[in-house]
Amino acid sequence: MGQIKNKIIKNLAKTLIEKYPDKFTNSFEKNKEEVDKIVILESKKVRNRVAGCLVHEIRKREMPKLEFRPQTKDKRKGRWKRKRR
Repeated sequence: MGQIKNKIIKNLAKTLIEKYPDKFTNSFEKNKEEVDKIVILESKKVRNRVAGCLVHEIRKREMPKLEFRPQTKDKRKGRWKRKRR
């Protein structure tokens, strides 16, 4: 079979999420079944990798974005400090 390219698998997972956003969940097992129904793949290994990437992408999209506060340089001490709100 050869080496499976990670970029191809990740791109396939992203396009599947864009085309079928309501079919995939956090569950690896359910995603594995859905990938089997939608896409014709050559092996179980490729199917499992795509399902794993789907889980990773969905979890990444569900995570809340972190808010960073800007920092300023303290002229007296020469170090960075946070701005007060």
